[in-house]
Amino acid sequence: NPGCTIKFREDSIFLDPRNIELGARIVTNLEKLYLSLKKLGLQSADKNEYYKLSHEIGIPQNNTEKLQNKLFGIECNFDELNAIDFKKGCYVGQENTARIKLKDKLNKRLLPIEVVEGNLEADAISIEKDEIGKVLIKDDYPYAIIKIKNEKFEFDKIFDCGSAKVKVRKPDWLQTT
Repeated sequence: NPGCTIKFREDSIFLDPRNIELGARIVTNLEKLYLSLKKLGLQSADKNEYYKLSHEIGIPQNNTEKLQNKLFGIECNFDELNAIDFKKGCYVGQENTARIKLKDKLNKRLLPIEVVEGNLEADAISIEKDEIGKVLIKDDYPYAIIKIKNEKFEFDKIFDCGSAKVKVRKPDWLQTT
């Protein structure tokens, strides 16, 4: 089950609770890693392949420190990635997060973007001079906060971002927009 941890010998193995496609992690020392992988019928993934897959799925992994103190967890899709429990908990921003959810006030979400043309140098994403988002992570696997309730917004449409052209991708797991 996603998020569950099991023991294999002395090693802990857990499935990523955010999305089953992100696989599992083994906490072990390097000498035992390859033997454990072989005995469990698992394979190791190259970190660049993992980050690329994660971006394709729509879950940021790199440079997430750039998001700190800028977004609520619900805007980062934590509600759909098994990271927010509305039935319990006591966490920073809980009241605001609950209010956003209960009053259906979620207006923006962190989404992966794809550079279609040019280089990401600007932050503002726009269409017909209307700003619909802002790039927060620019590196190899870019993400932007997008106003999803804007009537002019369409997934997979090409938007302007300075001199670059970008597409906003909707992750398969994203249910609310």
